Amino acid sequence: MDEVDVMTRAGESVGKAVGTSLKAARQGVVRAGHVAEVKLAERGITADQVRGTLVDRADTLMSRAEDWEKQTRRSRKRLAKKSAKTRAELMGKAEVVRKEVKKAAKTARKDAKVRAKEIRKAAAQLSGDAPKRRRWPWVLGLLIAAAAAGYVALTRKPEEVQLHEEEQAPMPEPVLNGQVPTQKEPAK
Repeated sequence: MDEVDVMTRAGESVGKAVGTSLKAARQGVVRAGHVAEVKLAERGITADQVRGTLVDRADTLMSRAEDWEKQTRRSRKRLAKKSAKTRAELMGKAEVVRKEVKKAAKTARKDAKVRAKEIRKAAAQLSGDAPKRRRWPWVLGLLIAAAAAGYVALTRKPEEVQLHEEEQAPMPEPVLNGQVPTQKEPAK
């Protein structure tokens, strides 16, 4: 057999089974409805009374559901308002506490500065008995050293520094018998 044939026959057999089961279900529902009518008739209840009772029950259930929804909606709104108010109160209290902590920290810093200053004063008083080192001899020594350096710099003779050497022209030879010697050009 071919795969296509197998699949086609399988679909046909499934479709046939579904159709048969739906037909049986419909027939069962119709039989159950006839049986229910017979039993209700034995008790003296008509189908219209059953429908009316079902409609009344459905209306009652719907009204209860609507009431429940309204009640929960109101509860949710109240809860939302209350939580918003509580959140606002907490944020306000947190701001107040933050400001108080900031002030407390500021005063603590001031107190620490005052105490540190007092401790430094007490330490200075305790060490006040020891002789203080004087600084004026050091300043005097520096002034003397600066004066000596200035004196040495001013008393030295400046040395002439020649940037380039110039060739000196040769001295003219003495005049002999009234003749002037000619100058020779320097060699380059």
